[in-house]
Amino acid sequence: MSVAINIENVVKRFGKDTVINGLSLDIKPGEFFTLLGPSGCGKTTLLRMIIGFNSIEGGQIKIDGKVINDIPTNKRNMGMVFQNYAIFPHMSVKDNIAFGLKNRKVSKEEINKKVDEILKIVKIDHLKDRMPQKLSGGQQQRIALARAIVIHPEVLLMDEPLSNLDAKLRTEMRNAIKQIQQQVGITTVYVTHDQEEALAVSDRIAVMNGGVIQQIDTPKHIYQRPANIFVSTFIGLSNVINGVLESNDNGKAQVRIGDYRFTMSNIKKECTQGPVKVSIRPEEFIINKETKEGIPVVVKSSVFLGVATHYFLETKDGQDIEVIQDSDLEELIPNGTLIHLKVQTQKINVFSEDGSRSYIDRGGRA
Repeated sequence: MSVAINIENVVKRFGKDTVINGLSLDIKPGEFFTLLGPSGCGKTTLLRMIIGFNSIEGGQIKIDGKVINDIPTNKRNMGMVFQNYAIFPHMSVKDNIAFGLKNRKVSKEEINKKVDEILKIVKIDHLKDRMPQKLSGGQQQRIALARAIVIHPEVLLMDEPLSNLDAKLRTEMRNAIKQIQQQVGITTVYVTHDQEEALAVSDRIAVMNGGVIQQIDTPKHIYQRPANIFVSTFIGLSNVINGVLESNDNGKAQVRIGDYRFTMSNIKKECTQGPVKVSIRPEEFIINKETKEGIPVVVKSSVFLGVATHYFLETKDGQDIEVIQDSDLEELIPNGTLIHLKVQTQKINVFSEDGSRSYIDRGGRA
């Protein structure tokens, strides 16, 4: 049965430095929950607090309602997959996977049964008698995953498990990890700095920066409705442009970028007029070659990538803009061409001038 994880106002200090100060979050039973953020943001520190490698200076962590702060690591019934796999080179695949079961004094018959089951789940049953050094990185990662799961832990923790793999294998393994996690149904906490990886595997994501959670949400809402400028620019590509929030002649909210004005139907009513930051992802622009309506830009260069074409543009005040458009049969817009950019108003995001607050009404979502 899957368990919930409740982290309540936890504090972590290293000497005089407070790395995490009063962080709280709740992870649902069976959820694939990812801690995402840049290096040094506190995500691995928090993961190590959950498993017991790091002490807790304040607050508490609960697993299935039970406080685990003072429970030794070896008594927490958790499995962990490390960045470097931590596989024993002198043991075969099956012996590596059986290691935790042997430590728990499980019978030989039961060990063989459980190892055979997990080998099939992670799809390396044909390799059970091989030695690790004869296996690929992806196969070694499957061993590490099987070894963590075979003990039937309450929680599975994964710390940057794919960072040592090449790009193609990383994509293959992230799909495998998600599939295996769903099949087993174990509550999983996953740490990564790779945004695409987090979007691909997670049920929910907590974006962290400086030991503080910036936003917790589904991958879709993290990408489409970031809570602030940090999340908007950390997840995917975003063009951040200075604008002004105004009201039009009908009293409706409109945003002005230079001389380009457009009405917004999803601005929160309580947001005050004045300077704002407008975050526009490259695919949220509309290239307007017919009229002069929009943001005037000059084409600096373009890259044709088959499905899409990337344009690199510059505004009259020298700001770089990136635009991605579906490729069509027309010729690429020549370098040096003056064009105008309109925006897809329902998709773009508007933030306070300091970038700390979203002005978008999310229809009841926090």
